[in-house]
Amino acid sequence: MTTVEVVLGGPAAGGGFVARDPGGRVLFVRHGLPGERVVAEITEEHPRWARAEAIEILEAAPERVSPPCPAAGPGRCGGCDYQHIDPSLQRDLKAQLLAEQLRRVAKVDHTVVVEAVSQASLGNRTRVRFGVDELGRLGMRRHGSHDIVSIDGCPLAVDAIGALDLADEEWPAGADVEVVALNGCPPMAYAVLDEDEGAEDGESIEEIDADDERDDEDEALEAPTLVTHVLGEEFTVSPGVFWQIHTQAPEVLTEAVLDGLDLSEGDRVLDLYCGAGLFTLPIARAVGRSGRVLGIEAADTAAIDAIGNLSDLPQARILNTTVTGATLRDNLAGVTRCVLDPPRRGVDRSALLAVAGSTSMERIVLVSCDAATFARDLGLLLGRGFAITSLRAFDLFEMTEHLEIVCVLSR
Repeated sequence: MTTVEVVLGGPAAGGGFVARDPGGRVLFVRHGLPGERVVAEITEEHPRWARAEAIEILEAAPERVSPPCPAAGPGRCGGCDYQHIDPSLQRDLKAQLLAEQLRRVAKVDHTVVVEAVSQASLGNRTRVRFGVDELGRLGMRRHGSHDIVSIDGCPLAVDAIGALDLADEEWPAGADVEVVALNGCPPMAYAVLDEDEGAEDGESIEEIDADDERDDEDEALEAPTLVTHVLGEEFTVSPGVFWQIHTQAPEVLTEAVLDGLDLSEGDRVLDLYCGAGLFTLPIARAVGRSGRVLGIEAADTAAIDAIGNLSDLPQARILNTTVTGATLRDNLAGVTRCVLDPPRRGVDRSALLAVAGSTSMERIVLVSCDAATFARDLGLLLGRGFAITSLRAFDLFEMTEHLEIVCVLSR
């Protein structure tokens, strides 16, 4: 592999930092920090840019720390990009990435602060996905690869996951094993059949989990449903159905969404990409019997969960269908508020145009786990008469570049 000596600049999407090689080509270098001088090994080459990993730190930044996980670092587990960075700087870097996307894509300058939601940067994930190698051993995938890196455990996981003895179990070679310990639930592990095509080039299964990719459900093998509680409400969540992975995320995001909607009894609300009904249920409580809330969810099992979770609330209805402009055509009349919580690819454009074009729509809460698609969708809404009322970002994916955004728009 080719190596070059470079000085690193600001953060880039994908967990790296921008540099230029001696010929002026742009490099995106993982495992570094702004201002550091490093030896970078090229891992992926293109005519005008390349990816690289910092394999030797010649001049370290003061914010560099020892990674708490031995599997973190060049050539190792692909799940964490920021374990070598002080947590406070991690949040500053995420804020920079989001602000840059807002300027470049949404054409708006907005001060961004990424809020910490936990005192600890480890032990907060309620779901971890492992890969299984050809010998049936658990591990994590190497960055940009399906190769399995052997590990003893994941320090991001809650203690209940770490306490499980998974090494002695027999797992099908080449499968994934999802381990879940939702708040109030005993931990469980089960093999899953991934119905999508797996990780794309340059990302790992752990990164897909972090990005909340959830339109395609996984088929869980012999796993019971889970029952968890959020703000006093009970939710049944089937294995493979999307649920926020940080211990604090369901409550933090629900409170932020409800604050943003500013609901009154009798309101009519849309909850698009509603999943198992995390937001739909408390919205239904808030609008009361005289109000209405319609949740739309494409994933079959998630929609079934949502229907069950809202079964005692006649003011709530769930549609199991894809979120598109055509789907919304007959469901926008009189609706004044809308929640959009899409997977990382963002809101379907035809649906976003339909929501923005509704003459009755007064307030939109846009929830996003991807700064780039968030900025794209925000730009469309701003161009159609909406204005930012508030924008909050939460550090719900510690040790990675990822964050969760809740933006309230009104007109």
